[in-house]
Amino acid sequence: MHHLADFTNPTIAKLYAGVPSEVIQKFRDFCDAYPYRSIRYRGIDWPYLISSGGVEPLLMLSGALTHPDISWNSIAHFGERYRIVVPAYPAVRTMDELSDGIAAILQHEGISRAHVMGGSYGGFVGQVFVRRFPAVTRSLILSHTTVPDPTGGQSTRRMLKVLSLLPTAVLRALLGRMLGKLMPADASSPEMLLMLAQFREIMDHHLAKADFLGILDRTLDFYGRSWTAEDLAGWGGKILLVLAEDDPASPERVRTAFKELYPRAEWKLFRGGGHTTSVTDQAEYQAAIDGFLQAQS
Repeated sequence: MHHLADFTNPTIAKLYAGVPSEVIQKFRDFCDAYPYRSIRYRGIDWPYLISSGGVEPLLMLSGALTHPDISWNSIAHFGERYRIVVPAYPAVRTMDELSDGIAAILQHEGISRAHVMGGSYGGFVGQVFVRRFPAVTRSLILSHTTVPDPTGGQSTRRMLKVLSLLPTAVLRALLGRMLGKLMPADASSPEMLLMLAQFREIMDHHLAKADFLGILDRTLDFYGRSWTAEDLAGWGGKILLVLAEDDPASPERVRTAFKELYPRAEWKLFRGGGHTTSVTDQAEYQAAIDGFLQAQS
């Protein structure tokens, strides 16, 4: 697996034409500091990033786009203090398969226990992971995500039957439009311009049909889960929920469901910023997570 923004490809280079050069250079410095590693597990390649420094392990779970690079700023920040591990997602079809592969990466790196942080789709993975591997999960941070929803599962199941018949180009257009709704309307900051260019590169040049269907299959798997507040009664870790009032992924009904599912969780609720406060409100977002993690030390 290779990092994004390979400008030897003219088509990809055009996507970044409006991104300031100083931000591109910061991203390139990140790429140099975080080369991809990979393990072979159950016949599948599992790429991941890992920081060279830090002592306490922090597992950071990527969003639906499956490519860690789009979270490079957060990775660089938390990687200064923690031994951060960030997996990419192969085209496996279930959340259990995905969690097992991620656990295999941690085992390969000699990590028996880690803080776990999942944003957006990564929050789906984090909630499955803590239930599948509670002894491995030291604490859990869920950011801008949602909870299982049988209604969502039914709609995803219907959609999957149709989408599996479509060519890759059509899948890219449809999912790009759907995920694009989570991006902010105001994309004037240099960091957001870079994120949008990365979004387009991943969607148009990296995700194959198997990846799209894997994302949808795992989403259906997640929505079909049936959990209660008692699931984690025997787990001693702490939970932080980082959400935003105007995030379409976690409206008020979802936030209410979070309170019922994780009644002892700590909260950080943004008043604005939508789905991307990790970029639009970067300092406040990182400070909230830093404070939570430091309290667990």
